[in-house]
Amino acid sequence: MHPTNPITGTICAIISTLTFGSTYVPLKWFDKSDGLYFQWIQSIGQLLIGILIQLFIEPCPLHPIAMLSGMFYSIGNSLTVFIMDGVGLAIGYLLWNTVTCVCGWAVTRFGLFGNPQQLPHSNWLNILGVITVCLGGAIYAPIKHVPTKVRPSPWTEIDSEKDQENEIVFHREVSFSRRLLCLVLTIFVGFLYGNFLTPINWIIANEVGSRQDVEAYIFSYCVGSFLTSTVIFIIYGCIKKNQPLINPELSLPSIMSGLLYGTAITTFFMANQHLDQVIAYPILSKAPGIIVSLWAIFLFKEIQGKRNILQLYLGIFVTLLGIAFISMSKVEF
Repeated sequence: MHPTNPITGTICAIISTLTFGSTYVPLKWFDKSDGLYFQWIQSIGQLLIGILIQLFIEPCPLHPIAMLSGMFYSIGNSLTVFIMDGVGLAIGYLLWNTVTCVCGWAVTRFGLFGNPQQLPHSNWLNILGVITVCLGGAIYAPIKHVPTKVRPSPWTEIDSEKDQENEIVFHREVSFSRRLLCLVLTIFVGFLYGNFLTPINWIIANEVGSRQDVEAYIFSYCVGSFLTSTVIFIIYGCIKKNQPLINPELSLPSIMSGLLYGTAITTFFMANQHLDQVIAYPILSKAPGIIVSLWAIFLFKEIQGKRNILQLYLGIFVTLLGIAFISMSKVEF
């Protein structure tokens, strides 16, 4: 087993929370259309982080199973823009992270998919924490968001209205059926995100002579993500008959988003190793949603109205309470 260090795990958890919660911030002012161009360019930013990590650790060859982790992420990521347009940045993020929390916790709590079972000191407190976190997710679900004003894309129609700064903007009205579809897709995305550490955990636990440090598999993860995103974009380009919707202004923000996500996932993997996944996964899958909520309220103004904001604060409070229960479940009283 790789030696653990709670201090290292805590520092990584803080960095991961801040960067995860800020991943989509650079993109909010630009029209992302269906998000498939964004997810492809974002994977390049992640790959740059993977290459950087590879330069500072003992070299490790590409591992096909570890690349599955990147594949899980990229499939989910290709759906996130559609979801966020339907239910909002904060709500979409908080909801799929609720599912991520439960999946990631259950995989190690019950030893699913070949992962080693990890048991907390207080079983009832750990389960109570997960239930409380899920309750927080249920509080978020009904909150309605105000679509963010964005800069025009090349395909935006001329009849867009102008804001006070004379920049063209437009608003999308979200139908009930689309909102419902987005809520369903959050479950699928949450399941994928909740299992993207599973292939790496399986390697560490089951392959004889395998590297026991998760840093060794980050490059494989990033390559798997890039290849999957590229395949998705190629298929998309074929479906669009070589006329994919590409907003040039998304290019640098998408790479910046990828750099943030690459940093987040690296510290996420390390925090899970140093703090135990049964403890770290529920915390790291939910705490970034609080950062996202703060961006949504104070910068993007997509959560408006006293009732909606109070409901969001209540959901955050319940989520923090659940995180506290989960954290205490590791302590031997």
